[in-house]
Amino acid sequence: MYTVSFGVSNYFKSFINSYSQIFFTKNKTLGVILLVVSFFDFWTGFSGLLAVIATNIAANLLNFSKYNIKAGLYGFNSLLVGLAAGITFQPGIHVLIIIFFLSLLTLFITIALEGFLYKYSLPFLSVPFLLVAWMINLSVGQLELLGLSQRGIYILNDLFSLGGHNLVDIYNFIEAIPIFQSLKIYFLSLAAIIFQFNILAGVLISIGLLLSSRIAFTLSFLGFYTAYLFYNFIGVDFNELSYTFIGFNYILTAIAIGGFFLIPSKSTYFWVVLLLPVTVLITFGFNKIFINYQLPIYSLPFNVVSLIFLYTLKLRMQKGKELVEPLIQYNSPEKNLYSYKNNLYRFTDIFYYPVYLPVLGEWTISQGHNGEHTHKDEWRHAWDLIINDENGNQYQSEGDICNDYYCYGKPVVAPADG
Repeated sequence: MYTVSFGVSNYFKSFINSYSQIFFTKNKTLGVILLVVSFFDFWTGFSGLLAVIATNIAANLLNFSKYNIKAGLYGFNSLLVGLAAGITFQPGIHVLIIIFFLSLLTLFITIALEGFLYKYSLPFLSVPFLLVAWMINLSVGQLELLGLSQRGIYILNDLFSLGGHNLVDIYNFIEAIPIFQSLKIYFLSLAAIIFQFNILAGVLISIGLLLSSRIAFTLSFLGFYTAYLFYNFIGVDFNELSYTFIGFNYILTAIAIGGFFLIPSKSTYFWVVLLLPVTVLITFGFNKIFINYQLPIYSLPFNVVSLIFLYTLKLRMQKGKELVEPLIQYNSPEKNLYSYKNNLYRFTDIFYYPVYLPVLGEWTISQGHNGEHTHKDEWRHAWDLIINDENGNQYQSEGDICNDYYCYGKPVVAPADG
């Protein structure tokens, strides 16, 4: 009998993966580094961890996909919401309770978006986080009795409370290293992804990103410095990114398009270079709109550019061998590339092999996966196909004989060419 258990070890993996999924991966090293760095501000880190725990436990209790829970796909948006709430409000039990309910809301929005975007084979990215984070920002006036936080402004105090003089000395040492201003902004942009605002956090995240994937690491530089050159080309002060912390949009867009949702290649790198100026212009436009409502744009440019580009690729007349989507997502650019090349060598038609339902016309699925009637155990993945009339009936007369059923005798066709 087939059963799915979800013990302590799987919960632990789901917690760590919720951190690493911020960069679309399940790399444990990167996940642990992000977890540790988030605690540079203890209250922010604790709020994020609480949100992850609450979300993954709730998702399991509600019997959502165990695979997605374990992979961290349901947890990372709640993590971002928890971090945002933690950095916004002063520590307190009331804030923790609010974060718990915000985590549930984020989970429900995530599941709803997953169901909507699944039919287009599109990821929900960090859209659930955006919707809930904006709700937090719009509610600040009503929640001001919780106490708005000033943390993140006095970075040395935050680091001292976490690691004492040693951590402060490490931070000062890194700050004193003579590096280009643009590189400092790159590290600050990386740190801002998990709501940390110091170079030390960005340096550690970049190390984790390198250990996780060399392709993702190079793409992070390519995306950031393509935006940097475009800023200079149009005469905009790039130093504004050192205090607006929106540079991570360029990093995430490059990693998503260049290496994760498409097989990494010269073509994906080329399109990253083309799409980053578009992302910059979209960032300018959204900033002008959202400033009227006193809302930060967060990761909106990254989400808009990535989703639009991935969707338009699906509308191509011929898919071809350029800008290929992974048949199986391994959450690693290197593994996706290896799988693609291996399959290309073994199977010449690996690109797209469409599979259709084995029937013609309009049918209804009366019972699907894990159906409540007969689809149990070995038959849990079965589908029941029927034909209904305009009244919703699947048979005429009394339904006592096979010929009474509209689906009886209809042709069954091959689901794929071959």
